[in-house]
Amino acid sequence: MEDPDSAARKAVPAADAALVAGCRSGDPASLDRFFRTYARIVERVIARVVGPTPDLEDLVQNTFISAMQGFARYRGEASLKTWVTRIAIHVALRQLRGGVRRAVPLELVPAAQEPRDAEPSADRALSDHQLAQRVHQLLDQIAPKKRVAFLLYTVEDHSIEEVAALTGAGKAATKSRIWFARRELMAMVRGRPELRDLTSALGGDAWR
Repeated sequence: MEDPDSAARKAVPAADAALVAGCRSGDPASLDRFFRTYARIVERVIARVVGPTPDLEDLVQNTFISAMQGFARYRGEASLKTWVTRIAIHVALRQLRGGVRRAVPLELVPAAQEPRDAEPSADRALSDHQLAQRVHQLLDQIAPKKRVAFLLYTVEDHSIEEVAALTGAGKAATKSRIWFARRELMAMVRGRPELRDLTSALGGDAWR
């Protein structure tokens, strides 16, 4: 009978396996490559789930500290990208449960990570900023697990199965969280025509 650990290792892409081996041994070059490869992904996910906060850099660092401490337990059931994203989501959830500081301008994601028009107008920049501000004011009223599932599904465009895997929940629970988050947000928007654009900002047809 094949050793389960051996089977898991075979499932890991060769590049991931080599990187994991180097990180497990504490090789500085491997650890640096791991960080450089996944830092922007981790930052984007946390920024979109938590929203703008002066603690973003600390949350990214906490994610990589947890990952580096957890390499010994990595079995290759998921890709490194999925694995580190899952850690980032758990870090974000802890932050949401503890309360998020909002001492920076509200934007959906770090400015450096979003494509920009060559010459964005001042009116559009102001409109985007105001929309983002309203989005997070509403999202802050949604329970963390529902908020995370909803944003992974509508903003990050993951499937129900992927959201379930990333959050460690079952498919039924994931669907329920997304549905309730949607319903709560719709209730907040109802009767407030100035927030109608939120439906396109957070999933469009998924709100119907």
